[in-house]
Amino acid sequence: MGIVIPWIFLVLVIWAAPSTSLICYQCWCPSFNTAACNCSNTSDVEGSHCIIVEEFHSSNPYIELSSTFLDSSYIRLKDSYYIILDESIFYHEITKDLKMKTKRIVYGCDWNYCNEYSLISLLPDSFKLTMDKKWFEENIYGNGSVNACHTCSKEICGNRIQPISYDQSTFTPCNNPTTCSLYNVWHDVETDESCYRSECTKSVFKDDPNEDNQKYKVQVEAIVYLSQIRSNLEIWKLNINCAVYNCTRSSIFQDVKEQIRNDINNLMTFPTVRRSPIDTSLTIKSAMITIPTTTPTLSCYECACYNDPACSCNTVRPDDASSTYCIIIRRNNESGDFTVNLEHIDRNSSRVFIRKFPYLLAEESILYNETTKEWTTRTNTLVYGCNWNLCNHPSLVTLIPDSFKMTLSDEWLNANVLDSGASDRDCHECPQAPQCGTTEFIDASRCPIKPCNSTCVVVDKFDNPTTNEFCYQSYCSSPEADIEENQHRVELEGIIYGDQPDVVELWEIDLYCRADDCSRVEIFQEIRENLTVETNNLTLLLDNSSRPIVEPEIICYDCFCYDDPICACDKYTVSSASSSYCTIIRDNFDEDFFIALEHIDRNSTFVYIREFPYLLVEESIIYDEKTGWWNTRNNVVIFGCNWNYCNDPRLIPHLPNSFQMRLPETWLDSNILGTGQPVRECHECPNAPQCGTTEFLNTTECPIQPCNTTCLVSDIFDDPAIGLLCYQSFCAPPDSEFFTIDPHRVELDGVIYGSRPRSVELWEIHIFCRADDCSRPELFKEIRQNLCVDLGDYTIFLGNTSTVGQGNETAICPATTTNRTTTLRTTTSVITVSGTTTSSITGSGTTTSRMPTSSITNATTSTERTTIIPGTTTSFGQTTTGPPEITTTAESGLSINVAHNIFILFFLLISLINLY
Repeated sequence: MGIVIPWIFLVLVIWAAPSTSLICYQCWCPSFNTAACNCSNTSDVEGSHCIIVEEFHSSNPYIELSSTFLDSSYIRLKDSYYIILDESIFYHEITKDLKMKTKRIVYGCDWNYCNEYSLISLLPDSFKLTMDKKWFEENIYGNGSVNACHTCSKEICGNRIQPISYDQSTFTPCNNPTTCSLYNVWHDVETDESCYRSECTKSVFKDDPNEDNQKYKVQVEAIVYLSQIRSNLEIWKLNINCAVYNCTRSSIFQDVKEQIRNDINNLMTFPTVRRSPIDTSLTIKSAMITIPTTTPTLSCYECACYNDPACSCNTVRPDDASSTYCIIIRRNNESGDFTVNLEHIDRNSSRVFIRKFPYLLAEESILYNETTKEWTTRTNTLVYGCNWNLCNHPSLVTLIPDSFKMTLSDEWLNANVLDSGASDRDCHECPQAPQCGTTEFIDASRCPIKPCNSTCVVVDKFDNPTTNEFCYQSYCSSPEADIEENQHRVELEGIIYGDQPDVVELWEIDLYCRADDCSRVEIFQEIRENLTVETNNLTLLLDNSSRPIVEPEIICYDCFCYDDPICACDKYTVSSASSSYCTIIRDNFDEDFFIALEHIDRNSTFVYIREFPYLLVEESIIYDEKTGWWNTRNNVVIFGCNWNYCNDPRLIPHLPNSFQMRLPETWLDSNILGTGQPVRECHECPNAPQCGTTEFLNTTECPIQPCNTTCLVSDIFDDPAIGLLCYQSFCAPPDSEFFTIDPHRVELDGVIYGSRPRSVELWEIHIFCRADDCSRPELFKEIRQNLCVDLGDYTIFLGNTSTVGQGNETAICPATTTNRTTTLRTTTSVITVSGTTTSSITGSGTTTSRMPTSSITNATTSTERTTIIPGTTTSFGQTTTGPPEITTTAESGLSINVAHNIFILFFLLISLINLY
């Protein structure tokens, strides 16, 4: 049917060559039996990176977890963190729609245990390629056939310096109206080295068992490097079957490349900041932590609704992927009420084993109404089942009710089920035990025929529909039986699998009949022959390429705790991945604190978060009048990330010491504290801030005035990336019953991104000062010049980033010595740190530390660090589709919207000024 091409994709070769050892998961199993997969085995491999391969071809679908090298594909990989996609975009002649079919996908990563099994369900939808339908119809489909194509007997190759000579392919008539088949394979994308071939499509593809005979298609092989700009899609191969005049022209490949659109929203699941290659450990300043090995997990929506046709749901729960799957189940009551449940279900909970996914199962009753003398069909239960993450999406709930219905004609029912008027009827009798066999043969002699003057109950249960094995049972109902048992009806239970939407497998048939000889064994085969199936929304439910587009989603822990340093959490919610992300927020109030694990809106911060992960700290450097010390108080710490389950509660103890900002005491004494003079100069612009850049700010609107209280000065960045800021200053009113102001302190809001953890980006600076001329705009520049950062447990949040952070780095705070004592309230006891060596302790309350008196330098110090050992552990920064096991649970506290906005303080003070 087309050109025989070597669709190489990614050749998996495990070389026995010396290399740095890497730990990867190793397994292989057929896709139709993933429940039997054991992908928990690992091995030290010599490859450059780990991989997951999913092959979707119908003849031999499989899943493989392994390892490989950068040069194992026909184009050398530029980076070992990537996703390669082989997708076919084809024209459906019946529906006149464009369809997308993923044929193969490969995920590569280069840190230990990164190719975990739980990622398998995410990969097929990680990114998709699409094309404009109108362009496809005009340039690929045309009128369905052509009479001539460019033809070349062998490949024609070239590069950017010596381009392909398309003159070697001649425009040749085809023997019969057909399509054209052509391909372009790149061997070096940088030099544009590629090969081209074209010919009239043959009726049958030879020697190419992987071809699925899509008549009009554009098949694309492309790669996205996950740590680089993800919109820069690199196309490796194009294979085209077209039926438009001159569709084999030399420019067709460039035309197609310009039309291809890539949907990369679901790639947000894979973090842009990864572990460094072969990162065997994660070092943190804390006690030894052992993290339990996680089993492959599957996340499903978990909600229950009553008489709610939409059943909105944002709660999810992970469970064992090997023993459960996701379902939407709707149960209809006779009263007209109904329930909808979204949940996991055990793989062995059904009487007949579910062989593949997705599927639709219906349980129905065809009932005879004695009053109206009519047959009606009532759907009792409908089940939609699937086995990839979040596949039981609430948007599918409204598609379920009329998805499929089984019916029998009134004529057949009247003749074979309805009472014929005779006082007795023949009924086979074997009430004690069913008789089993096949549809071809079953021994009914053990069920002798006897007269029956009530309802004959006949049951046909399939143990294995694939082999037609079933069990038959029949008996005459007792006159004292329930009214329902004596009602004429047929009960049907049938299933439709997604890959065979036109085939209904009947699992069970129950007859409650009064027609003569209605218990004959042959009646079940007659039912199958007379059964009519009505379907609606079936394609939307069972065909992934046709279902409604669901916005990319992200799963986050969702719990709130008060004064609980552990905050164990087993609640998870899902929200839009494009408009929200996951956070851990710790808000400290004196000795108490509040912790929130939740989603947060992308636009909830006054400065836009540009990348993930990040750490944001709000701190106060406060002068203690009694001791004469400058102490740092941590007010708020936020960790933000954008992959599933990334706001793991086990990170909470490391938040207080993730990173801290410092200023030298000598600078603080001179520029904030002052010499005790009663009056100082203070710029006055209380009504509105003055905005500009760090290079130029017009302060003429803020004239200098004498101030005998505290001068409040604010520097708020609207966009730190371009130095855009707003400045405001005024002399605070004296202390009153409404407000008491702490006279000397510096408030700092700073953020560090995972890609450059040693560069602190200051969002806000608020100064409460009494030094002379402490409101000068230049003071903020001086603060940035004197600022240093103490990087504590940041690597557990941002990964091993020792190789990044080049450029404008914030100075690292030097190690200091002091004979003074600092008391910290920890999670277990009060520990006093004294002597000449400072220590880093994870506190559950406010952490207070002495500010260094030495000058700020870029010196790095060695600190005692402890390692989280992989292998039996899971790194926090790795992408997972399910959270690790947590053995303890805690009741969630009240949901509190935590926010620290210094503007509220300013507005209050301005109001107080107006009172004066």
